[in-house]
Amino acid sequence: MTDEDHVGRLVARGARGHASLALATVGTTADGIHRSGRQAPPGRALWQIGSITKVFTALVLARAVVRGDVTLETPVRTLLREAPADVTLGRLATHTSGLPRISRDLWLAWLRREQDPYAGVDRDALMASLASARRRPVGRVRYSNLGFGLLGLALATAADTSYDAIVRAEVCEPLGLSDTTATPSADARSRCLPGHTRRLRERAVAWEFDALAGAGALWSSIEDMQAFLRAVLDPPPGELGAAMRLAAETHAPGRGHDQGLGWIRFRRGPVADHLFHNGGTYGFRSALLADPATGRGAVALSSTDRSVDGLVVQVLGAGERPPPTGRPAGATG
Repeated sequence: MTDEDHVGRLVARGARGHASLALATVGTTADGIHRSGRQAPPGRALWQIGSITKVFTALVLARAVVRGDVTLETPVRTLLREAPADVTLGRLATHTSGLPRISRDLWLAWLRREQDPYAGVDRDALMASLASARRRPVGRVRYSNLGFGLLGLALATAADTSYDAIVRAEVCEPLGLSDTTATPSADARSRCLPGHTRRLRERAVAWEFDALAGAGALWSSIEDMQAFLRAVLDPPPGELGAAMRLAAETHAPGRGHDQGLGWIRFRRGPVADHLFHNGGTYGFRSALLADPATGRGAVALSSTDRSVDGLVVQVLGAGERPPPTGRPAGATG
């Protein structure tokens, strides 16, 4: 069976459980974009990519480190005066700050079944959440949406701009990612797909992250995500390429995986040394898997609350089981 047949069969098999599904590959004989699902998405459609946003947030930090503006040991309070005094930028980017996955007030909002538990979490609300958060010991890898939200806010505040603007300037524009944004314009909103439940019922709203944008706010197209994947596998010259290589390095060991800046790097099994991140918000799932050693990678986007982790693993021929992952970026994660 050729790579193209293999990929086509996997995408067709997954189509039944997804409202709209798109998959892009790089470095295989089946390179290209495959669209499927109950309603195959049009070109340049936009999906919320959830926690893959964290990779972009970490790249903004990595560029600042490469430039010499900050180091990974720089206290967050240097950039954002209200931040906890004992948290560094590197600790946030490697999930080793001791901050919880999410704040108690957002957990309560989710338990009340609020459609958007992130609504209204502005800077003041985020600082209040941090002040009341139950901290764990610093140094151990513990996935934290709260931490990456704080990192994104700190980087944007230091640059006197918005999270959307700094990600576009530092990552998206240099890589030619014209569709990727945290705040879609009126024109772009017409291309945003609706999210769906696992039973393919349309979600009424999409989450809006406000001060927690760095944890999961980005929207993107499969075309942009394929271009981003190419850059991950073959970083461009100059400062951005150096930042991408820095982010991909191991910065903190974890259980079963090492932690880069944003990236998860598995050290055992069929995905050893692969770079990985997935994402999940209200009605969307995403997954990106890249093997720098072979130059092969896959990225999948779905507008349904159904994991696509296993799909990218199988497409690369890395095995039948998906890697162990953190839960989605949302209040359920």
